[in-house]
Amino acid sequence: MVRPGARVDLLAAPPGGSATSAALLAPGALVLDVLGADAADGSAALYLALRPDQARRTVGMPEGSRFAIVIRG
Repeated sequence: MVRPGARVDLLAAPPGGSATSAALLAPGALVLDVLGADAADGSAALYLALRPDQARRTVGMPEGSRFAIVIRG
């Protein structure tokens, strides 16, 4: 469903956090590439263009954080 050129909102929840504790890390992030989109084991990788502040916040999430995207129309 997600392709290069699409815009997505990147969200993350810390380990043990509920879905309602998810934080919006990068609204309207540009999708650069999608690898393994057909992988059934969830091992796909999504490459996003992020501003420096968004990238710092994303990589600063604790280990075990869960990430999700919302596809913009």
